[in-house]
Amino acid sequence: MKKIFVWILVSIFTFSLLFLGIGCKEPEVIIETVIETVTETVVETVVEEAPEEEAMEPITVGFSNGPITHAWRTQMIADVQKDFALYKGMGWVDELIIQHAGFDVDLQINQIRNLVNAGCDMIIVDPNSATALDPVMEEAVDAGVLVLVADQFVSSEVVYQIPQDGYEWIRVQAEWVLDKMGGEGNLVHMSGIAGQPTSTDRDLAIETILKDYPDINLLAKVQGNWDPAAAQQAMADTLAAFPSIDGIITEDGQPTGIFRAFEAAGRDVPVMNADYMASTLEWWIAHMEEGFDSFTVMNSPGFFSNICLGVGLRMLRGWELPDGFWGPDELHNITTPTVAHITTAEYITKDNVVEIYEEHILTRGVDVYIDRWPGQEEINSWFETTE
Repeated sequence: MKKIFVWILVSIFTFSLLFLGIGCKEPEVIIETVIETVTETVVETVVEEAPEEEAMEPITVGFSNGPITHAWRTQMIADVQKDFALYKGMGWVDELIIQHAGFDVDLQINQIRNLVNAGCDMIIVDPNSATALDPVMEEAVDAGVLVLVADQFVSSEVVYQIPQDGYEWIRVQAEWVLDKMGGEGNLVHMSGIAGQPTSTDRDLAIETILKDYPDINLLAKVQGNWDPAAAQQAMADTLAAFPSIDGIITEDGQPTGIFRAFEAAGRDVPVMNADYMASTLEWWIAHMEEGFDSFTVMNSPGFFSNICLGVGLRMLRGWELPDGFWGPDELHNITTPTVAHITTAEYITKDNVVEIYEEHILTRGVDVYIDRWPGQEEINSWFETTE
């Protein structure tokens, strides 16, 4: 507004000089002098009025992952990259460094150190071990890096954790299977990847639950490695060994392989829980008219990792979380307020399986797993203060 007013005054003054002949200098010289003076005045005025902005440097993010051998982890990484691209467009981040250690705990330890040395401001870890990574992650914290553990629990009481509750996740599904069996009969437990923290939590839940079902005969515990091909082979071997199977408790990535093994053996699929792979839901829907029923709980690949990304970036930008967001965890003997218990408790049943599957095909049809995670507005709502 000041700028416009100054120009009006200049115009009046200039034309007065031209037409009235005031002053002893030539008109051209007068005009030039006035314009130079006005230009300087306008520039000075604009500079003085411009607010000073303190731009925050973009954040460098590291992601330390274990195995990338199954579709769940592959999709998890793809989901992180999608949200990272969004944050990069917002100017919050500059680089995402992802490293995979396979099942090698020592390699993951070295890779976390490498991420610290690479200048990462924040590191998200999907751990290979519940205990072995604690020292190196705490080293990173001491070096000023924000460390968040996604998907699986660790025993550290220093780093922040936003993990799935593997114990509760399998508990509700196991009880559904055991009750559908009438509390009796021959059961097969197909676990995930041996040694992975979440797999250990789930195994503990099954062992605990079975104590309440004395008439259930556990035929075998086998490893399906959270992968359809591995699950199909493990189930084929189990079918060859046991002619009568009344129920199966299984995990993510494995039901599709189990279905194929039973079909190849020419045997009917018994009572079993499902998962949220698109191929599993397809098989379930195709066999509903034949009486097949199942149940599962969502555990989207992008859920915990993308929450870690969104929460961590906001923390580094100075946003504040309310008291109670972080808390202890009794099951894992964590007494410090460093764990966020965010549930994925969305059930898939015979009543909504068709709707969920059709929505997935419409919106994310190329993805292997049904996949959902909180958006930006929801994550913003968790914070007390924002920018």
